Amino acid sequence: MSEASVTKEIVERLAELGDLPHIPDALIKLEKLLSDESNADIDDIVNLIAMDSRLTAGIIFMANTAKYSLGSQVNDLFEAVIRIGLHDVRMLAYAISYQQSFKRKPPFSEERFMRQAMLSALIGQNLAELCKLNQGEAFLCGLLRDIGIYLLALENRDKYQEVLTKVDFNILKLPVHENKAFGTYHALMSARLLQLWNFSQEVIMGVAYHHIPDKVKEGFSAYAYLTYLTEIGAFKLGVDNGIGEIPPEYWPKVDEKVDVALEELNVSNEHFESVLQKSFVEFNHLSPSNNVN
Repeated sequence: MSEASVTKEIVERLAELGDLPHIPDALIKLEKLLSDESNADIDDIVNLIAMDSRLTAGIIFMANTAKYSLGSQVNDLFEAVIRIGLHDVRMLAYAISYQQSFKRKPPFSEERFMRQAMLSALIGQNLAELCKLNQGEAFLCGLLRDIGIYLLALENRDKYQEVLTKVDFNILKLPVHENKAFGTYHALMSARLLQLWNFSQEVIMGVAYHHIPDKVKEGFSAYAYLTYLTEIGAFKLGVDNGIGEIPPEYWPKVDEKVDVALEELNVSNEHFESVLQKSFVEFNHLSPSNNVN
């Protein structure tokens, strides 16, 4: 059976069992409202977010982090949305919903998994700004690229634990051992779920090919290389995903691939390093501000 067929079969089975993560209704409606930010009505957006208590709490919490705080505590949703801005509200809404999508505890650290996902998302957003790509789509590429890891762990926890044992915390071995155990691997699982969620082709293809960006169809290479760099960038900054890291002896080869990706995006190593440092500062600011009253 082909990788595509296996991927489809697993996703369908998880859906039948009710284990497939889903996008909250409020987020789907929010996406439609924010599809044209120039015509978006703030009151409509606030009322929509207010329909989801967890989303409301998350947005207000984020408005009080160091990244957005103006030195005073925010407790009102309307003020929180104004402070964060519509562009970032959309991205943060996805991040908050993603964090709440884990229905069962996976055989790895959810906290570390989500920390790297968030850092990768910020790297994607900042790198896209440099490359003149869509920042929102790039944010989602970085955030959601590895959700397939969770899906495979849901499919068979014991089998995935065996995969992790064989990987032995070397993240570069993960796709091979996933394929041996499941007949598919996490990048394709992620892409299949994003396809069901009706994400853009740029996000779907960027995620599907982020381990093999040189194999992606013409027209999507920028997002595939960018997504690859969001992952490697997080590891460069010392933030792993709770599943593995890049061992020191593998970095010379990885750096060669990074150089190829940067060349494809017409980005210098110096600019990439600046993106990483900017993203890391923002990442560290996404915690409750010490300055609020």
